[in-house]
Amino acid sequence: MQICEVWSISAERIRDYLLSQSDVLQKENDRFSCGLCELSLTALPLRKTGRFRFPQTKVEFSGPEDETLEIHRRFVIQFISAGG
Repeated sequence: MQICEVWSISAERIRDYLLSQSDVLQKENDRFSCGLCELSLTALPLRKTGRFRFPQTKVEFSGPEDETLEIHRRFVIQFISAGG
């Protein structure tokens, strides 16, 4: 299973979160694994809206469906924000 999303969160903040998880291993700077699920981060150019600038990071999850859905669920719970 593969999930690919772009989040308005800096790669550094996502990296810090992943490193805080006891079952996530860093393989390279922006490549991680959680069980058989592989995760990768790609920092994208800032999104410009008028005078505002927002970070963007592409987050990719790839692996067996059950493991991918579990780490993705944890990720979403960590970063989702009701109303901003």
